[in-house]
Amino acid sequence: MNATGDLFPSAPAAAEPREDLLVGLNPAQRAAVVHGAGPLLIVAGPGSGKTRVITRRIAWLVRERHVDPRRILAITFTNKAAREMRERVERILPEAGRAWISTFHALGARILRREIEALGGWTRDFTIYDTADRAGVLKRAIADAGFDAVQFRPAVVGGWISAWKNQGPEALTGLDADPDDGALQTEVFEAVRQRYEATLRASNALDFDDLLVKVLELFERHPGVRDAYAERFEHLLVDEYQDTNRVQYRIVRHLASRHGNVAVCGDPDQSIYGWRGADIRNILDFERDYPGCAVVLLEQNYRSVNSVLKAAQAVIERNAARKRKDLWSERGPGEPLVVLECENEDDEAAAIAERIAALRREGLRGRDIAIFYRVNFLQRALEAALRWARIPYQIVAGTEFYERREIKDLVAYAKLAVNPRDDVAFRRIVNVPARGIGDKSLEELERFAADRRLTLLEAARSSELRGRLRGRAKAGLEAFAGLALKLEELARMPAGLALRGILDTIDVHAWYAELATEQEVDREANVEELVAHAEAWEEEVQERRAAGEDLRAGLPGFLEEIALVSDADALGEDADRVTLMTLHAAKGLEFPVVFVAGCEEELLPHARAIAGGDSDDPEAGIEEERRLFYVGLTRAADRLFLTHARTRRTFGAWSFRAPSRFLAEIPDEHVRSAPAEDDEAVVLGAFQAPPEVPELAPGDRVEHDHFGRGVIETLQGRGANARATVRFPAHGTKTLLLQYAKLKKLGGAAR
Repeated sequence: MNATGDLFPSAPAAAEPREDLLVGLNPAQRAAVVHGAGPLLIVAGPGSGKTRVITRRIAWLVRERHVDPRRILAITFTNKAAREMRERVERILPEAGRAWISTFHALGARILRREIEALGGWTRDFTIYDTADRAGVLKRAIADAGFDAVQFRPAVVGGWISAWKNQGPEALTGLDADPDDGALQTEVFEAVRQRYEATLRASNALDFDDLLVKVLELFERHPGVRDAYAERFEHLLVDEYQDTNRVQYRIVRHLASRHGNVAVCGDPDQSIYGWRGADIRNILDFERDYPGCAVVLLEQNYRSVNSVLKAAQAVIERNAARKRKDLWSERGPGEPLVVLECENEDDEAAAIAERIAALRREGLRGRDIAIFYRVNFLQRALEAALRWARIPYQIVAGTEFYERREIKDLVAYAKLAVNPRDDVAFRRIVNVPARGIGDKSLEELERFAADRRLTLLEAARSSELRGRLRGRAKAGLEAFAGLALKLEELARMPAGLALRGILDTIDVHAWYAELATEQEVDREANVEELVAHAEAWEEEVQERRAAGEDLRAGLPGFLEEIALVSDADALGEDADRVTLMTLHAAKGLEFPVVFVAGCEEELLPHARAIAGGDSDDPEAGIEEERRLFYVGLTRAADRLFLTHARTRRTFGAWSFRAPSRFLAEIPDEHVRSAPAEDDEAVVLGAFQAPPEVPELAPGDRVEHDHFGRGVIETLQGRGANARATVRFPAHGTKTLLLQYAKLKKLGGAAR
């Protein structure tokens, strides 16, 4: 019997009414919630309560339409959003929490855990490779194909493969655009892709793209499997539909093919992931794809004051690829946006930190404030200024914890326990802690495995192979092969117990000793944090399984959970810290006060978009950059600051910067502009020059640690913005921020 044979539970009895599910909804929200059968497009402006609509609709279907919650599928884009959606549904109607609510990738993993064996080559215990795992496989594949991994970097080749998987061969037309090396790039792509795919299959592993691509392949190669899931899900709800790529689009079409009850929610004006395959046409063409669909516009904004909304609306209306809507709010007019012009990036960072210090003195908490930027290199100056001002901050990077060496080591042990074919995990831990297995022994092991078409673990267990080794390497490999048998026993245990069992099995003290560094990093505490997380996760999953949810528990389920962590899942909402993040990571979030730094041409919009990028439509890139700016503006609830610099260091050189064209698109009545150092919002003295900075005047002779001796020509600014223009005979004229320059005043004035 097909694994989907257990997917058709009998419908529960209708729940007794407990509350009016329509209380507090505006007319448009109510119309979306009570929509009956057939397709539905919900065009939801920022801050318009779309999560409330989706969760109330799920509860409405269960209570009023008597739909079995297990026949409802709701898909969103981050673990955090899925978790919040599930919790809100359970608060409204506990039994409705049994609906399938997940991300696209989690849904793909869940389906493939049941069905992947139909594709051949994989078992249900497949490993999900993260970015670092993929890079390791690609590096070896590039070398095995006879190419240089420096010239053809794994990240670049990996991007080609990802585009090919998600968008098809047409995504790679740019490889042939360069007549000098286009043919070579195509050769590299084909050779490496084949080796990469073969390695994944041999290792019983999938990458993130495969979690979607393999589901689509499964549905199209096995219509019976597709039909079973399409029949199972009587109602399908898709959040953030504007961010779907063509693979996700086709999966949705398959799942909606039986009942046609597909409700999608999104906003074309917030489609900002075209660079990773999102296709705005999916939402713009929804009415054509699903004839007769109902359309609901959610235009009332519950987040922002009207000055923010009017400014954002004026900007986004310049885009052609959109669905018209008019945002409005009952929160009042609000304060004008503040546009700050700064001398350079250090001045910009100092001005932002100075205003944050003033806002905190007004009573705002750090968690109420966010700084957004288009490109990551702006983060350096911002961090320096916040540290100098002693303002606590957090950088949103959800995968950072899982990139730590000790965490990756322990996770690799767990992966090998669950999937003994995982050669990437084997390579990482075969000599962790040290077992005397050097590079030459590993090369011998890999040759032996390749010649006999064995996994590395199978080769390690071979007495023939161990007979070729000597000394510590032989003993170490034999010990590791025995340890791996114990790992396989642990794979069947609850996640937390399994991780503790792994720590008991390995020489944990030797491992911690090897991990010791000059930095005072508490490796043991990090490991304990992972184990505690596994125990808490296992407890939650067991509770949900007891309530009737069909979830994967144990170590395999936990590995899947942490493999799907994204940056947006890591925001520390309980930490009273200012948040720093890219504009792309900010979507879906909101803060009382927002700063958008680097509002300059070639940054926002990005230089690639200005140059036309890879699109046939030169305006498509600018429109996406405008949508990104729009997303940044609409994260602000109360106050919004937009900053730009007149000069900025790029690639080691100073360059003059033009303000972003998007700033000029904001009507003057919604903006208050001023040079950063003169703005009345600045609380002078929030930064004072450090005591060691000497009193300086034009004409003074000074010495700099790097540039040597020079003469001050001019002095400008105050406090954190104080800077000097200094002429150095050996290096020319430099503009230096005094708080960082550490100039030493020399006796006598220049003649």
